[in-house]
Amino acid sequence: MSTTTEERQRTTTPERQGVSTRPETREWLGQEIASHLALIVGVSWFLLYSIAVALEPAADHPDAFPAWLAATIELTLLGLLAVTAAGLITRRRFGLVAALGAAAWFVAMVVACPVSGHHTFGSWWYGQMACAIGLVAITGSALRRS
Repeated sequence: MSTTTEERQRTTTPERQGVSTRPETREWLGQEIASHLALIVGVSWFLLYSIAVALEPAADHPDAFPAWLAATIELTLLGLLAVTAAGLITRRRFGLVAALGAAAWFVAMVVACPVSGHHTFGSWWYGQMACAIGLVAITGSALRRS
């Protein structure tokens, strides 16, 4: 059987042979980002997180979560923020990915507070949720532009 030129071209394209034209994940995460993106995300995290924490009232039921769970939740956020800081300082894309993960984790924390009974639902929650969603939007937009 003879194959046509078109059939040979279709079978020899990089996509057909399993060769990806995209960079490897490790390479993609290590790529450099623009300094203004790192600065915007870093300053946004500093300001919006500070505002969100300042808005939160004293806990109505501090024992709503077991101590080990509360510590795990907080340490996870702090770990994500440490990776974010390292990535943004070195201007690498993994900092934006970590910041997006931290923002999603922070949104989950804001939702969990009144749902668990740790805090009473109130007007403070809207401000805190606006800060958390703002961090998701800013970080997601920066990651998209990088």
